[in-house]
Amino acid sequence: MKVGNNTVLILACVLAVAGCTQPRQTAEPVRLQNTITGKTQTSQTSDHATGKAYSGTISGVISDSMCGNNHAGMGELGKDPVTCTRKCVEQGAKYVLVDETGNIYSLSNQGKVGSFAGKTVSVTGHIDPATKAIHVHSLEDR
Repeated sequence: MKVGNNTVLILACVLAVAGCTQPRQTAEPVRLQNTITGKTQTSQTSDHATGKAYSGTISGVISDSMCGNNHAGMGELGKDPVTCTRKCVEQGAKYVLVDETGNIYSLSNQGKVGSFAGKTVSVTGHIDPATKAIHVHSLEDR
């Protein structure tokens, strides 16, 4: 039986969703930007350490929930993270932020995020470290 490229892509996306959609949980510190002073710090703030949601900015790369921080499993398509991210989202994945330490955050307001696929950005919003979710207020290219 001959299998086309689209069939392989869809199958790879389905398999990725079935086993790789949960964010990796770590206790590593994250880089935070204080929205009042503008200074970036690498630490676990008291809110982060207690797991409470807080307002802040996290920098990282916009990826998709199927690939996370590694597009290699998508073969030739994975060689271009922008194209790979957009294709995976077309197949049902969601945009996510992969921070500089490899933590993966789900993002609200998927419509705002799409134009930043594969790019390094700073995301400002309400951050919930317990669920690794960001309610996006704004994004900017870095």
